[in-house]
Amino acid sequence: MMSSESRTSPQNPPDAIPPNRFPDLLISAFEVLRPLNCAITFASVLLGGWLGLRALPPRLSLAALSASLIAGGGNVLNDLCGIEEDRINKPGRPLPSGRLPVGIARLEAVFFLSFGLGCGQILPIPAPFIALVAALGLVLYNVWLKRVPLLGNLLVSAIGGLAFVYGGASVQAPLPALMPALFAFLFHAGREILKDLEDMAGDRLRKGSTLPLRWGRRNARIFACAAYLLVILSTPWPGISGPYGIRYLSLVFALDILLAYVIFGLWRARTPDAFRRLSGLLKIGMLLGLCAFFLDTL
Repeated sequence: MMSSESRTSPQNPPDAIPPNRFPDLLISAFEVLRPLNCAITFASVLLGGWLGLRALPPRLSLAALSASLIAGGGNVLNDLCGIEEDRINKPGRPLPSGRLPVGIARLEAVFFLSFGLGCGQILPIPAPFIALVAALGLVLYNVWLKRVPLLGNLLVSAIGGLAFVYGGASVQAPLPALMPALFAFLFHAGREILKDLEDMAGDRLRKGSTLPLRWGRRNARIFACAAYLLVILSTPWPGISGPYGIRYLSLVFALDILLAYVIFGLWRARTPDAFRRLSGLLKIGMLLGLCAFFLDTL
């Protein structure tokens, strides 16, 4: 039998984190940031500035770092505010699975949001205000608006599009970033509704509601499909009548084929896994859209 002395040894206090858990904690602390989403945000800001300046000055890299830090902090806050729902929807995530303590996640959210905002304050006006709007928008969404049908979806979508404008503003050339920002807004709007369809089981625990829970799956599918149809119809125009050429049109054509497949899949999907697969395909679509604008300007 273990003695009382060995159970309370100062070398191994009962509340201490075992040393062999630190690698797992670091991996979980990194995973909760959703690094792929942060990387897409980083690339979106770079593209927004590149379109206006055709260069990558240090202040644009700082803006991209700032935005990805804010996005990471917002992702952690999203998981903190949705632990109960994620126990059903995504039980393998760091917080609902217990791999990451809530206290560490709270520190992460505060640190990344604050550090991201701090980096943004060095940039030219109006970039610091854009960073502040994005950070406050993420807090507002996670604390309240994620429970408000459609309005919460539209807010997150607007923040996604704002990444391009942030990059343009950081080099004081925001106008060329407005076109990809609009496409990103429509793209994210459809994806946010698709994610609501995926998470219906756990979202029933909320005091509020989401679009598919309030207005039904059919109407949610109609809204998501309408957003993607607008993307399909509008994205070729910059190549047909505007400043972009064949490389843009080729990649946009691939993107629109993917979106047509997603629209078709939306009406066939019945399980969370089916919606999750479609959401994964949309991340490929984001990369196609970024490449379409960037490669055509080389």
